[in-house]
Amino acid sequence: MDASTLKVLIRNLSFPALLSAGFLASCNTTATQADTVAADAEVVAVETATAAVEPVAAVIERNPDVEETLWNQHATMKSPINSGNVANMQMNWKYATPTPVSHTPLVDATGIYFGDWGGSVYKVDAGTGNLIWKKEIEKPKTMWPWHGFAGTGTLGDGKLFEASVEGTAFALNPATGEVLWKTRFTDDTEAGNLSTLLYHDGLVYIGVSSVEEPMTDMKKGFIPDFQGKVVALRASDGTVAWESVLVEPPHNGCAVWSSFALDPDLNMLYFTTGNNYTGEATDMSDAIIAVDARTGEVRWHNQVTQHDVWTKADQKGPDYDFAGGPQLYVAEVNGQPRKLVGAGQKSGIFHSFDAQTGERIWHTNIGYGGIDGGMHGEASVGDGSVLIWSNNSYVHTMPPDKVKISVKKLNAATGEHQWVINHAQPAAIVPGYLANDVYFIGSLDGTLQAYGAKDGKQLMSLMAPAPIISWLWVEGNNLYFGGGVPGMFKWADKGENGVYAYSVKQ
Repeated sequence: MDASTLKVLIRNLSFPALLSAGFLASCNTTATQADTVAADAEVVAVETATAAVEPVAAVIERNPDVEETLWNQHATMKSPINSGNVANMQMNWKYATPTPVSHTPLVDATGIYFGDWGGSVYKVDAGTGNLIWKKEIEKPKTMWPWHGFAGTGTLGDGKLFEASVEGTAFALNPATGEVLWKTRFTDDTEAGNLSTLLYHDGLVYIGVSSVEEPMTDMKKGFIPDFQGKVVALRASDGTVAWESVLVEPPHNGCAVWSSFALDPDLNMLYFTTGNNYTGEATDMSDAIIAVDARTGEVRWHNQVTQHDVWTKADQKGPDYDFAGGPQLYVAEVNGQPRKLVGAGQKSGIFHSFDAQTGERIWHTNIGYGGIDGGMHGEASVGDGSVLIWSNNSYVHTMPPDKVKISVKKLNAATGEHQWVINHAQPAAIVPGYLANDVYFIGSLDGTLQAYGAKDGKQLMSLMAPAPIISWLWVEGNNLYFGGGVPGMFKWADKGENGVYAYSVKQ
């Protein structure tokens, strides 16, 4: 599905940078399946398929800094937060905004940066939350179900990069908020960014998604023509270095609305795609794709669901696009270290492939799939394990506590389940985060819980002031996230929007 879960909100509010698109797009769907949803459904049947692969003898150089950043692992071993002190976590500060924040807070030594759905970008003090600067740089199309900076920017090359749902990319001076350059990265009037941007080696990578799925229902007679793609801009001046178009006319769809992983050694950029919209399905939809990071040339792709053609007005396919981006990691497969790339799908299945060849290594069921079901965010990887959660046939018009998530820890090499918690907490749309031996998950009702990575034991539970709709991010002793109440959350009170900082009190 296309910008469907807001990164991983946002598309159905499956927001990435989720708020983190599938969810957002689905957030505008009619809950026709609500009567088929079993509240608190227990996941009993678990499938794990492991392919027979030949061991590949290779020396893999490990770089923890690269793995915690470019590999998109949603984990850190550098934080003092751990299972022994996380129960002492409390809110440190909050910064209120006029519109929702699904943009992940970006942290550097001088402050925290984020954007909101109103088209403004902010910098606040990391210790106090006090405003350093605010710039209104995009006029959002508020008639769209998601708008403004619903996706997430990135830092690099001495700049802050942002890209709007309306299709414009910006480079800002991090010290002042001054706009250094701006670029239209799409000619499609209904296309823009819902993804999490990535910077590396002079290039800024942007996933291009669209609001056309819900527009088929919002605008009578509307005919989708969007073609998904990834664009690489030069960080120096915003000019286009390359673009990789994933579908050609008369075909459409294949939005990229989650996040990226990048391997500098293999020179590969990895991302996942959404479904086709109308007509015949193509082989780049519902796929994980690897391209040359310098040129955009496709190295390999692996489609996991065929014939997935879906819009709000014509719901043919299962709408099983990827609402989360890929994670890179190293695991021992058949006695040899292998570099793998995995991603979670709205089908409820997590898939793992060889990062160099695209060969399927294993896949396993995490939860029940659906338009708002399955996985709406990235996994967390650490210590030879993959930690992940899944919605269980959740429908976005339902209060989140009606259908609770499943949380699982997997062996990174085989997909074998190491522990499972069913009915763990209310439905969610953003990735969890692993800090040392603590796995955090944030829910749509504001529930924030921490689990012991070793055994799944619940270590902490508290209630945030707003639905959690951005990635969780741990930096030092602090956990940051964005929150708010987009209009598609009909079950929610019109509460506050903003960014929140939680710290472990000593």
